Amino acid sequence: MRIVIDARMITEAMHGIARYTYNLADRLTRIDQENEYILLTGGDSLAEFAAGRSNCRLERIGSKFISVAEQVELPRVLRRLKADLFHSPSFIAPLFCPCRLIMTVHDVNHMVFPQYYGRIHQLYYRHIVRPSVQKAQKVLTVSQFSRNEIIKFLGVSPEKMIVTYNGIDSAFKVIDKPGVLEGVRRRYKLPPEFVLYVGNRKPHKNVERLIAAFSKVRTDCSLVLTGAADRQLSGLAADMGLTGRVVFAGAVAEDDLPVLYNLAGLFVFPSLYEGFGLPPLEAMACGTPVVTSNRSSLPEVAGEAAILVDPYSPGELTAAIERVLQDESLYSQMREKGLVQAAKFSWEDTARQTLEVYEEVLKGGGHQL
Repeated sequence: MRIVIDARMITEAMHGIARYTYNLADRLTRIDQENEYILLTGGDSLAEFAAGRSNCRLERIGSKFISVAEQVELPRVLRRLKADLFHSPSFIAPLFCPCRLIMTVHDVNHMVFPQYYGRIHQLYYRHIVRPSVQKAQKVLTVSQFSRNEIIKFLGVSPEKMIVTYNGIDSAFKVIDKPGVLEGVRRRYKLPPEFVLYVGNRKPHKNVERLIAAFSKVRTDCSLVLTGAADRQLSGLAADMGLTGRVVFAGAVAEDDLPVLYNLAGLFVFPSLYEGFGLPPLEAMACGTPVVTSNRSSLPEVAGEAAILVDPYSPGELTAAIERVLQDESLYSQMREKGLVQAAKFSWEDTARQTLEVYEEVLKGGGHQL
């Protein structure tokens, strides 16, 4: 069978959905030698990926990710390719799909926090995403929390919803190579001891409250944030008396990210809303204790390995950070529990579960268009 996967979001700077798509395509094309895989791309970022795989090839298309043009081009391309199944690993899918359709919807953040998004996003969810998930044979998502949210906000039949958790790449591990560790420390001008946050700066990520909470922590550590410095957060840090103690690491290369986690004394992720929340697990896999939110999918993913706090309470965040940094016994326990928890999630499992869904749909199971 011919399976087409939309991989246009994969670029050098990989966000969450891009990582999911890359890792899923990588494992699927390794474990499944019976089906043919075609990856839709908008550039050359996957040329090397496909070069050594006889069951995988690329198809370049011109329409941009999230555009009116893709609604015209995607059906035309799928017909020309004679696709048996199209997997949209994001919320983007053609309203009129000429083959069987599977979608992965990671969360409904745009609908839960409409105030953070423009009118175009709202219209897209209402007129493209909602009808598309209704037409799809199966809808995958990455946590039980997201499954319930999608059923609630998008009206998807529970029978169509399947949870396939994200995995963790093998690169995220404990690294005991002083030269490698110090090389990354110098490259990003990192302080000797620091608390780390990895992620974007969208309002629901709650970075402002993190800075406010950190200003009350009794420690000489710094707070390191990935991404470039911005005026708003720099000003907030100055107002909180943290000038010089909030460090902006800039864009961190994929290969350096596991090392960054290893260098951190503690990872803090106080997000208000996550469909899955991969960074806390990546930190755990690197042996770094985690403080994270008690909201959305994060308790489900972190299990008992993290300290969970109310992300709306800077006081709880402050107390949790201090507790981990000051209690050596707790620190060691969290490190060990984190390694065990992270080991429960693998991209191989994600791919095998997804392949089972493909096979069911290709045999005629699931809702029909």
